[in-house]
Amino acid sequence: MLALYSFFCTLILTAPLVFFLKKIKSLQTEREEGPQSHKIKSGTPTMGGLGFVAVIAFLGFLFLPDQFHPLLLLFLGFGAIGFLDDFLKILRKKNEGLTFWQKIILQIIFASVFSFFVPETFNLFYFLFCLFIIVGGANAANLTDGLDGLLSGSAIIGFAAFGYILTMQGFMEGALFAFIVAGALLGFLPYNFPKARVFMGDVGSLPLGAVLAGLAILTGNELLLIPISALFIIEALSVIIQVASFKFFKKRVFKMSPLHHHFEILGWSEKRVVFLFWEIELIFCLVGVLIVAL
Repeated sequence: MLALYSFFCTLILTAPLVFFLKKIKSLQTEREEGPQSHKIKSGTPTMGGLGFVAVIAFLGFLFLPDQFHPLLLLFLGFGAIGFLDDFLKILRKKNEGLTFWQKIILQIIFASVFSFFVPETFNLFYFLFCLFIIVGGANAANLTDGLDGLLSGSAIIGFAAFGYILTMQGFMEGALFAFIVAGALLGFLPYNFPKARVFMGDVGSLPLGAVLAGLAILTGNELLLIPISALFIIEALSVIIQVASFKFFKKRVFKMSPLHHHFEILGWSEKRVVFLFWEIELIFCLVGVLIVAL
């Protein structure tokens, strides 16, 4: 039922939010080095993630037990980092927000605060592991948010699958939160699907990746992040491989990274790439469900 509330609240809230973002000129500026097909996206409202972040946080604090408050604070903390990054890009009218290290340091701070509330993280190695998967998850999700509907659609699949897994495991509150997120994103998707009327911005993408990792930590499902967030991992690895290959061998493995841009350069339509990547995420999530079921 809360997933339905989340869906309808986001669906209703996003329409006036898009109008407001246009009014205040909260508009996307595309990278100069990005695909030429993306130049027409400049001027599309961004920071649309504010709507579903607000809905998820409100329902979470209202209906989830106190033990989930650190997770919700992690979600809002990474949302705040994304908001600041987006705001600076809009203010400067170029795709330059926070620097890499400014973002990483802020992310480590919020991830550390969350990890402090997880009893197992009093073990130093596990604490560092938590920081790695939270910060890594946030940035991997951010890298995936490069095509209309790509992140929102794949995250719906990921959170819905995780919710089903948590239901099987008896983590009902965790499942409820996952379904709240999936419902909110489903309400956002009609505005974000190609051709998008609004982008979620870093204010939406960073907290999604961080909270997925945080939920896995809170429920002891860290290893299940591999199939559940497989698409995010693939996108992040494509960037790492591309950078390393060019640095050491002066050769590029892909036409462009992250991987979704590689297919665009090959001439695939945006919708075709998005549907393919959704299918990949769905297959990996089904594998995750089967692992738990068996």
